[in-house]
Amino acid sequence: MNLVDAALIVAFSPLILTLTLHSIYILSSSYSRRNEERDRNTCSPPKTMSVGIVIPIKNEPIELVCSGVTYLDKVLRDLYRDIFLYIISDDDETYVDELRKSLRGLELRLPVTVVRRGGSGGRVAALNYALYNVVKEDLMLVLDVDARPSREFFEELLSCSLCNDVCVGHWVGYWTTSTRIAKALALSTDLVATALYRGRQSLGLLLFPLGSGTLFKTGVLKAIGGWEYGTLQDDVIIGMKLHGAGYSVSYSSKAIVRVLVPSSYRAFRIQQLKWAYGALESLKYSFKYLNKKAGFLKSLEARLYTLQYLPAMSTLIASTIIPVLAITFSTDVSLTSMFIVGIVPTLYVVSILKALKREYGSIIRILKTLGTTSAIGLVVAPVVAKGVFLGALGKKLKAPVTPKGFEDRENYREYLEEYLVAILSAILGSISLFKGLYIASTLGLLPLAALAYTFLRATKVSSS
Repeated sequence: MNLVDAALIVAFSPLILTLTLHSIYILSSSYSRRNEERDRNTCSPPKTMSVGIVIPIKNEPIELVCSGVTYLDKVLRDLYRDIFLYIISDDDETYVDELRKSLRGLELRLPVTVVRRGGSGGRVAALNYALYNVVKEDLMLVLDVDARPSREFFEELLSCSLCNDVCVGHWVGYWTTSTRIAKALALSTDLVATALYRGRQSLGLLLFPLGSGTLFKTGVLKAIGGWEYGTLQDDVIIGMKLHGAGYSVSYSSKAIVRVLVPSSYRAFRIQQLKWAYGALESLKYSFKYLNKKAGFLKSLEARLYTLQYLPAMSTLIASTIIPVLAITFSTDVSLTSMFIVGIVPTLYVVSILKALKREYGSIIRILKTLGTTSAIGLVVAPVVAKGVFLGALGKKLKAPVTPKGFEDRENYREYLEEYLVAILSAILGSISLFKGLYIASTLGLLPLAALAYTFLRATKVSSS
């Protein structure tokens, strides 16, 4: 094996490890449903528990907030009496007054209270303010303003809460603008819920709350000190606090909550930058909170869970460093090495087809959507790498709020990192092609092809 082949295998090793674990999770997900039913049979008889729904907001369109409240009022009508909705706003008094006025005109049956918090600290501070100063109910449910939980969501999580301290729903993506990016991210959202929650639960691994769609016992949240101030990945970090204190987190596949996915590449890249940064932030906090109560092997797997964004480095190295090495040593990547690194991704795709074929029907449809996912994942790799790098160094991340609705649109002038990587790798790929290094050339030209597809096809509004 030459140096170029060795570098390729080393570069792809994080991706291979991650996809191997995800394949195991996906293939194990079919056993989770029967475990949920078995665990439910051991629960205490149903009893009435009050619920405080908390929706933290800042700079959200009032129409979007009213739409979310109206939806919840309709879903919860005549379901339970002891459910209260609290909107925690970090906006100015003018906005809050206008929001209250708009809500009064909706003739709601669901008790709704708008609380203006003020002050710094963002989402985490708003959630802690709600926990200690607003919510008096037995259970606290956290939702984003654009979340659309089903009626079964509440029934399933309330039942789950009889046996567990924290209960997590199943994310299903929806979009406001139909683009290939939105459709790809909706499938990915469903896949992540299947793999990282249903599959990991079936294996008895540590589950982490979702930022939207998680039901907590209020007393448990107070016992662990609430959310960690000054953090971005608050859902994973509070999960580590829960597991470190010996509390249980469970997942229900029937508790469906629809979450808004980005329709533009711009919103997607902002989201990925934050999540990549937060993943490394979570890894640091894992050493503070995960202890013997969580178990050594489970804690180790949980730390690998926080490193799921590292495979983005594989694509960057494959498209830049590998062509450089191939050109320097006049040695192309061998077909044997490509076969070795391609085995696990192929098995991963097979596991996805097995898990999602019944729901999505057409294999061709799934493969096309996975192709879009791969393309936008390759394009966003330098942004993810930036988030990982800043998170590892503990630098302050400055990123705008992820745009939604009418603000979820492209701004092609912002994508400097993507353009630079695509141009650099394309130059290296062209040189490799001129020298007859065809596999290295293909690797170098892939980012440019992915960029062209993403901006010329994937971002465009589709009719269906």
